Amino acid sequence: MSILLSPGPVFVPEEILLAQAQPMITHRSSTFTELYGNLCTRLKGYINSEEAYVITGSGTLANETNVLNCCLPNEKMLVLSNGEFGNRLAEIGEVYTNVEKHSLAAGQGWNLDRAKEIIDNSDAHVFAMVYNETGYGVANHSKEIFQYAKSKGMLTIVDSVSAWPALPFDQSEFKVDFFGSASQKALGCPPGMGIIGLSKDAIERIESRDKIPSIYCDLRKHRKRYLKNQQTPNTPAISLFRSMHKTFDIIDQEGGMPAWQEKHKSISEHVRSRITSLGLKLIPEPGYGSPALTAFYCENADSIKKRMLEEREITIVGCKGELKGKGLRIAHMGHFQKENLDICIDTLEEFLK
Repeated sequence: MSILLSPGPVFVPEEILLAQAQPMITHRSSTFTELYGNLCTRLKGYINSEEAYVITGSGTLANETNVLNCCLPNEKMLVLSNGEFGNRLAEIGEVYTNVEKHSLAAGQGWNLDRAKEIIDNSDAHVFAMVYNETGYGVANHSKEIFQYAKSKGMLTIVDSVSAWPALPFDQSEFKVDFFGSASQKALGCPPGMGIIGLSKDAIERIESRDKIPSIYCDLRKHRKRYLKNQQTPNTPAISLFRSMHKTFDIIDQEGGMPAWQEKHKSISEHVRSRITSLGLKLIPEPGYGSPALTAFYCENADSIKKRMLEEREITIVGCKGELKGKGLRIAHMGHFQKENLDICIDTLEEFLK
């Protein structure tokens, strides 16, 4: 049996996969209206947003949708990066506005002490940051930073693609205006769904725009169609939406989002303990380890990753960016199974010897 421990797409249980196998319906039917209305209502409650939507596409599409709806060409977006996905957020911003980017080295995390002076000295109208830097397994101290940026009058955008719902998030409490996430990571769904959360300030920004440079991603169109009859402006991935509905049912049955986040926190502590017991060094600096995945330095990382896949059918991934080939990452997000993680680490120990 193969074991999938990549940080997305992740293992998807059979009952969620089978939820996609229902007869097809039209997205203009009352059945779809009920399905989509349920998804958006539950999302809004889970993240405590003013409005929430699901769009057919990747997490990158969710982030790009937020950036292009928020940013004006003659303004500036401040991006704090500490890895490939922070750099990608800045790259998206450069298409639609001016970008001021500040970076940390691999394994370092952002906190308010590191961010405050940068925010104070920036004339940016928009602040953007990745909550969980997947490439190095680093969870930034995002809440305090977003709260401070908002207090300085900035509109705020969070890339929460690999963070939510493994890490706690409350859109109102975090002072985030545009929230972006995806289906295939800590939510444990098949890939293909982007998640959008909006605050009151985000809605005011969107509706005040003269022109939004997209047809598919214009959130005014999504809002208008949803508020009219709880449908989407374009044809959505209906079968995938059904899988998300099933996932929400499972999460609620297991105690809701707080229990889901505690589950991720607990397993991350277990995995980190086992990894360090092998004499391996964790990549994130202390206090910044991610509940969603564990990243660690490893000699011969590429060859070990290759052996694990070819000899044991265990999929883990290498690190990105400046640590490419120097470290490995084991994901524990979504519907992970503890026994599979232990098998993976047992195999790693065997191969290291």
